[in-house]
Amino acid sequence: MDNIGRVVKTKDNFAKLEIRRASACGEKCSSCKGGCSTTGIYVNIENTLNAKSGDFVKIETETKSIMQIAFIVYLFPLFMLILGIFFSSFIYNQFDIPFSSELFSLSVGLIFMVVSGIVIKIVDLIYQSKGILKYTMINKL
Repeated sequence: MDNIGRVVKTKDNFAKLEIRRASACGEKCSSCKGGCSTTGIYVNIENTLNAKSGDFVKIETETKSIMQIAFIVYLFPLFMLILGIFFSSFIYNQFDIPFSSELFSLSVGLIFMVVSGIVIKIVDLIYQSKGILKYTMINKL
């Protein structure tokens, strides 16, 4: 997966890049009038091209890593919510719980979803420490 980043600052053999996020509307801001602002994300990357502050560089990362992260961030919480609802239905039928099954199912589903957020944070720390999502400079623009 290729992207373009602007070098914000350099230090030793690393560069801090700002990568603009792509908006859902396709970056046609002049015709949109929606009032949204595009924000960037910052990444530290090995400065293999000896880029200076203000330079634009083309970077790439493995699509497999991006897809894994997208699955974890977007689908895992949904999966946990549904799992929590089904699990709570089973528990509700086994025990005599004094309030409605819908409220109980929603509560357990939301608890499972919060747990998924904690799991995502732990996975994020593991990904950062192992450098699984690694950006590589391709060329200066």
